[in-house]
Amino acid sequence: MNTPDIRQVLGVVGHPIRHSDSPALFAARFELLGRTDVTYDAFDIATAEEVNAWMRNTPNLRGFNVTLPHKQRLVPYLDGLDDEARAVGAVNTVVRTDEGWVGHNTDIHGFRTAVKPFLTMHHERALVLGSGGAAAAVHFVLNGLGMEAVTVSRSVTAKSVADEGRPERWNRPVIGYDELSEPLLQHHLLVVNCTPVGMHPDTAGCPPIPVHCLTPRHLVVDLVYKPRETALMRRARSQGAAVLNGEDMLRLQADRAWEIWSAAGV
Repeated sequence: MNTPDIRQVLGVVGHPIRHSDSPALFAARFELLGRTDVTYDAFDIATAEEVNAWMRNTPNLRGFNVTLPHKQRLVPYLDGLDDEARAVGAVNTVVRTDEGWVGHNTDIHGFRTAVKPFLTMHHERALVLGSGGAAAAVHFVLNGLGMEAVTVSRSVTAKSVADEGRPERWNRPVIGYDELSEPLLQHHLLVVNCTPVGMHPDTAGCPPIPVHCLTPRHLVVDLVYKPRETALMRRARSQGAAVLNGEDMLRLQADRAWEIWSAAGV
C-alpha cells in the first residue's frame, strides 16, 4: 500500500523557467536544515490565470516565488498584499495564510541589501532599464535612498509610468533607448538592468545603451545572474565601470522568502 505524499510544496513560477537557480538554492538549504518534508520545484506556467488555478488547486502547496512574466500580472488574483508589494504593484513571493494567498516583494530587500555597499556619494541619479516587476522594486529602493531614477524602455507610450492605483510618488519619468546620450550617461552614474537581455541561453544579448559613454565613476548592476558576467557587465568593465550581477540579490531575496514561509509554518 502506497503512503500518501504529505510533503509541503514550494516552488518558483514563471515562463520560461528553465533558467532559474532557485530549485538548486533551496535544495541546498533543505539539505543543510535536514528538511525532508518539503520540496521546491520550478513550474513553467504561461499565464497569470493559469497560475491562479494552479495555486488554488495544488494539494500541499504552501508558497512560491514568482518570476517573469508574472510579477505584476498575478497581483489581481491574490487575496492580499503586504505594504511593499502593494506600493510597487508587483510580487515575487506568495504564501498561503489563513486569509488566503498573500503576496510579498522580497526583491526590495534583496536589491537594497546587495547594492548599498557599492553606492558612493557620486551615485545621485540612476537609469533603470526595463519597466516590469523587478524594475518597480528597484525604483522603490532608489526612491527610499533619495536617488532620482529614470526608466528606460523599448516601448515608450507616455512620459511617466503611472499604474492605476499606485501612489503618485511612484510615477516616474520614462525615456526610450534612442534618447540615451553621453550627457545623460554622465549625469546618471548608476545603471541597473532589470530586463532579461543577456540571460542564459541568449548570453550574447546586451541592452542597447551607449556603453562607450560609461566611465570609472559608473556602477552598472545587472540583475541577471546566469551567466555570472553578462555581455553588459563585460563591456561596462572594459570602460572601467564597477559592475555587480544578480547573484547576491537572488540569495538575499530567497532568504527573506524563506523567513516568510517559515513564519507561516513551513
